[in-house]
Amino acid sequence: ERLIALENRLNALDAKVGDGDTGSTFAQGARDIAQWLEEDRLPLNDLPQLLLVVGERLATVMGGSSGVLMSIFFTAAGQALRSGKPLPDALLTGLAQMKHYGGADLGDRTLIDALQPALEAWQKEGLQAAVRAAKEGADATTSMGKAGAGRSSYVNKENLQGVADPGAVAVAEVFAALVRL
Repeated sequence: ERLIALENRLNALDAKVGDGDTGSTFAQGARDIAQWLEEDRLPLNDLPQLLLVVGERLATVMGGSSGVLMSIFFTAAGQALRSGKPLPDALLTGLAQMKHYGGADLGDRTLIDALQPALEAWQKEGLQAAVRAAKEGADATTSMGKAGAGRSSYVNKENLQGVADPGAVAVAEVFAALVRL
């Protein structure tokens, strides 16, 4: 619901630093998962399988590199969870795989700048700390003068200044929504 509600805001941010479709891409994935939830097609009692299904669905319905990277993230996390890792550790495994295949890293002005600090904080201090870390990571992208990956890497420094990375904002908003459940 949160990603769907953010569609226009994320698209507006992305119009300044990318190709203007981040909100639509994430909302499309969220709509598909919400539909599967409504149709009782998600294995909610089997978290590893749930992550695997989410990974498969996102690869199918999200466009571009975002869908592939989110699929890699959730699939690797599901596999790690199935092998016995705790959820934050499993999600960090998914992040490592996403970074490996996507080529972006912390400081490249991507969603990783919110996701990695959030997952590390969750692992060490709990979900509330993850929410703070995700917001701080997303906010930090506003002062990053150069993007190391994605469409923003083609945008000049002046146009990036003061504009948060839309993927990082999406991550921060999802973590904030998690603690409101």
